[in-house]
Order: sequence, then structure tokens, then C-alpha cells
Amino acid sequence: MNSKKIDLENFDFSQFKQEAIGRLKSGESLTGKDGILTPLLKEILEAALEGEMDAHLSDCKDAGIPNRRNGKLQKTMKTATGAIVRKSSN
Repeated sequence: MNSKKIDLENFDFSQFKQEAIGRLKSGESLTGKDGILTPLLKEILEAALEGEMDAHLSDCKDAGIPNRRNGKLQKTMKTATGAIVRKSSN
């Protein structure tokens, strides 16, 4: 699997687009295990899930309900672009 880490805060869409076009022209797949979009989708999903957990914990804190992160587990998510392995909060 293409494990290239993408920095979403400093993401350069124009550069990604040019790299993706070049990789497509060389015959690489857009989706799937080593797909061009797979690392980007992984980063977006991880950011969304972390944001969801942050919001949940904030709501619990505001309501006076004790709750916290309790470590991380490795999980595999099946997506249209292939399986994505990530560490998620318990």
C-alpha cells in the first residue's frame, strides 16, 4: 500500500493534481490498495474521525460526564478505494 503521509494543513492541491496526472499517465490506478487517491482518503478519514472524537469528548466535558480517550486500536476500514488501516481512539 502506498504509505505516503499527507500533511493536510499544508496540502498543495495543485502539486497533488500534477503528481496524480503523472501517475495516471504512467498507468497507476486511481483507486485500490496502491491507488493514487488512497493516501489522501486515509488522511481525510482520520482527520474527520479525530474531529468527531474531539467533539464528543468536548460535549461530555460540557455536560459534566467523565469521559476520555483510552488508547488506540488498529482498525481496518473498507472504502471504495480499498482497505485502509488506521489507529483509532478507544
